[in-house]
Amino acid sequence: MYVQTLRFPGHPQEIAENSVDLAHLRYIHGYDSVNRVEPASIDGHHMVSRFDFTSRRKVARVATLTFEISADTDIYGLGYSFVSIREHTIGMDMRLWILATPVDGELVDMTLASQVREIRNPKRLLVGLGFLPTRLRAPLMNRFMASRQRQDVLDDVVIWGRKKYVSPPRLNRSDGEIMAYRAYCAQFYADPNDCSATS
Repeated sequence: MYVQTLRFPGHPQEIAENSVDLAHLRYIHGYDSVNRVEPASIDGHHMVSRFDFTSRRKVARVATLTFEISADTDIYGLGYSFVSIREHTIGMDMRLWILATPVDGELVDMTLASQVREIRNPKRLLVGLGFLPTRLRAPLMNRFMASRQRQDVLDDVVIWGRKKYVSPPRLNRSDGEIMAYRAYCAQFYADPNDCSATS
């Protein structure tokens, strides 16, 4: 398990919104072939978003590799998301916990905890991955993936830092299921007309 925490100006709602904002995966993070597997679904406090994408990354400044990834995201409220990741070309399975905790009215702590399942028989020899002892493969890939996740978050922080509140929001079809996500989030806020919420 690898755990890292980043602190930045933001809000937990914005963080989980990335799981339905598939256009940003292409334009902010440079992922290709971003496709929703099925429409996002909501069941009370639980929201599910499933999508596939490809990612081209340089490894050790030696080779550019293409990763084919499926992500199944389970969102439980504003501060807890669990993502099951399958990388198809290697045959790697990974779990990612995304925990967002407000620090004050401006800052949020985002904790990323990741874990890669033991890789016994990699489908491809990823820059020598197959030559490493089995016990070292998963920790090595976990560190590599964690560094990519951190960079993705830092790319998002730039966008979140420039946000402006606009009502109604300026969205188009490529923004996908953002409004459904925001409607889902409304249940986690107190109703301003409900006097009992302050009692």
